[in-house]
Amino acid sequence: MKTIISKIFLAGTMTLTSVGIFAQDQTTFSLAQAEEFGVNNSAKMKNALLDVESAKKRVWETIAIGLPQVSAEGQFQNLVDIPTSVVDASLFNPLAPPGEVMEFQMGQKYSTSLAFNVSQLLFDGSYIVGLKFSKFWNEMNENNAERSKTEIKAMVREAYYNVLVADENVALMDSILVSTEKLQKETEVFFKNGFILKEEADQIQLALNRVKVSKHTAERQAQIARNLLKLQMGYDFDKSIELSENLDDVLSNMLADSPVSKTFNPKDNNNYQMLSEQKTLDGYNVMNEKAAYYPSVGAFLTHSQNAFRNEFNFFDNLPWYPTTIWGLSVKIPITSSGMKVMKVQQAEIKVEQDQNNLTDLERQLTFQQLQLKATFENARESMEIEKENVELAKFIYSQAMKKKTNGAISSLEVTQIQNQLLQAEGTYIGSIMELLSVKIQLDKLFNQ
Repeated sequence: MKTIISKIFLAGTMTLTSVGIFAQDQTTFSLAQAEEFGVNNSAKMKNALLDVESAKKRVWETIAIGLPQVSAEGQFQNLVDIPTSVVDASLFNPLAPPGEVMEFQMGQKYSTSLAFNVSQLLFDGSYIVGLKFSKFWNEMNENNAERSKTEIKAMVREAYYNVLVADENVALMDSILVSTEKLQKETEVFFKNGFILKEEADQIQLALNRVKVSKHTAERQAQIARNLLKLQMGYDFDKSIELSENLDDVLSNMLADSPVSKTFNPKDNNNYQMLSEQKTLDGYNVMNEKAAYYPSVGAFLTHSQNAFRNEFNFFDNLPWYPTTIWGLSVKIPITSSGMKVMKVQQAEIKVEQDQNNLTDLERQLTFQQLQLKATFENARESMEIEKENVELAKFIYSQAMKKKTNGAISSLEVTQIQNQLLQAEGTYIGSIMELLSVKIQLDKLFNQ
């Protein structure tokens, strides 16, 4: 009994959620819609639902241990050689010589029996602990379901952010490409009319080629980001997907509802909750080990019908001989030479270790949220500065192109200023990625 109940404490945790399927013809998603689509179409969530069904059946399996167990058994025997018994002849004939024996066969050639067995557990400490644990088992599965849901949303959210950033990068490359193409055409005209040297025209062509490569790279990165979003959402790779929100909207909402201003409670964190559940689980294990001191009581009933024949005529109207037995079985542990005591103490030590780990984790999580909040503020300030730098670099580049048109500066200077703009754009995109990355880490920390 204890072995069966103990299997529950060693089983893996399950997850629970209600999985519905979004309309697969939807192609445009807000961030919230993408997260919900991911939850409802994730293979992980579908498997979680199956795990929950399996967990419910495991709980019922435990409950059924304490319910009546009924079995039937049938047996047929054909004695090819009927057993022979040998006894001292003097038992039947006092005048028989010493050492003489008598042989005789006892039994009949054919025999059959039908038996019905019923058993009922009346009391067992481990079983009572298992019943109490069943409620916690279901709660644990529901909590794991919510954690899985949060995890999937976080993965979709991160992929959604990556698409927005990638699209922003493509848009920035487009704007630079348009202005560079215009400058290249003007330069080509000046070169053909003999106003500038071929080297200057080649410099602009080189700059244009560089921007085209950057744009193609940005477009490929955007496509990869979209495919990753489809993967996290469980969306069809062959279908197009559009985002209804843009990067500015997401950043504005993020800064308006800054995680820095939120109050942090370590007990809301997924890792803390999981470790707390582990402590509760180990607490049930202590109860289970202590239950080994209690007696186990069961009842049983057996009824059988037996027939013996020298011929195979069991279906004739001949007598069958019944046997009915009922009784109680009581198993009382007396001593295990300290083995049970050691098991209980080991289980109690594990609970104490869990509490120490919870205390340590609470401090670590508190430090982590302080660190991430500071990092978020630094990333926000850096992003705002880099955004200003991009605007300045754009203005400088536009002025440089005007000067180049008027012949005030050379093509080499223009390309240098263009490189400065590209660098500013890249740094700005990197600062956005850093801000979004810290936001995702804070979301996970706050269990959002």
